[in-house]
Amino acid sequence: MTAFWNAAVGKLVERWLATGLAAAVYWLALSALWVLGSADARAEASGRLRDLARLNAGEQVVLLLVGLVVLAGSGLVMAQLTLPVLRLLEGYWPRWADPLSRRLCERHGRRWDVCDAEADALMRRHLGVADADGLVGPPLDHDERLRLTRLEEQLRWMPARDRMLPTRLGNSMRAAEGRPLHHYGLDAVVLWPHLWSVLPDTLRLDLAAARRHVDGLVAAGLWGLFLLPAAVRTPWALLGLPFACVMWCGALPGACREFGVLIRTAFDLHRWDLYRALRHPVPLDAASEVAAGERLTAAVLRGSDDPALVYTSDSLPGSVTGGSA
Repeated sequence: MTAFWNAAVGKLVERWLATGLAAAVYWLALSALWVLGSADARAEASGRLRDLARLNAGEQVVLLLVGLVVLAGSGLVMAQLTLPVLRLLEGYWPRWADPLSRRLCERHGRRWDVCDAEADALMRRHLGVADADGLVGPPLDHDERLRLTRLEEQLRWMPARDRMLPTRLGNSMRAAEGRPLHHYGLDAVVLWPHLWSVLPDTLRLDLAAARRHVDGLVAAGLWGLFLLPAAVRTPWALLGLPFACVMWCGALPGACREFGVLIRTAFDLHRWDLYRALRHPVPLDAASEVAAGERLTAAVLRGSDDPALVYTSDSLPGSVTGGSA
């Protein structure tokens, strides 16, 4: 029986190390905060340890199993909360928040207008193109070239003005999703499951790791917020709030941009594989690619009975004639 319990506990501990480490850190931090909130923290901790030492071996094993179940359950609950919280952080808010959402979207839109106008003026000077009055400005100095680089980077992670979301995080993700549509006529949201199936394993692993990083940062911020109820016992629990801010406002935007770069890379390098897998003719040139991509997106989304759309059976580029899905 002892060997059975040792094996069972060993398997549970192995499973916990794989999936419940974050939950374990949370419960340890919560326990520490609870002890710190007592009048004599050292005496409180010593008393709890003595209580554990008085338990017999069977009771300790049962307590350990209960603890592992709690950790596993906490991890499952957090896994279910991660996506809804990420959506909220991106700016997909409930209908009652529409007035605030519209104001913030308009604010981001005005910022986009200012950045676009300034970047356009600096680029014209950089290229030596005359402005509306027919005048050519002086060449850019070092600081202005740096400013142009920063503006282009900001605009790269901002969607079109009519597709703004109320948060910068959401706008970064929407910009990544909108680039394939703008450049290739391919709707990333509609076609992502299809593209995923034809991606090479290396890129899939990179994408999965980047998404786990994003989800891990969202979960870390949530764990920090879940420490706040302990503030009724000790003010140290309030540290969970700045920790959540660091995770969500400091680390998460960068992780989302890394994920967005990989999404763009997947469409840049493997969109032809998507055409071939769906047996759609590959566009012959850049001028016809947007129309072909829109046709492909429409065919996947709604189906198509366009007689001009002739399916191919090989990997050679095929011409795309008129008609729409």
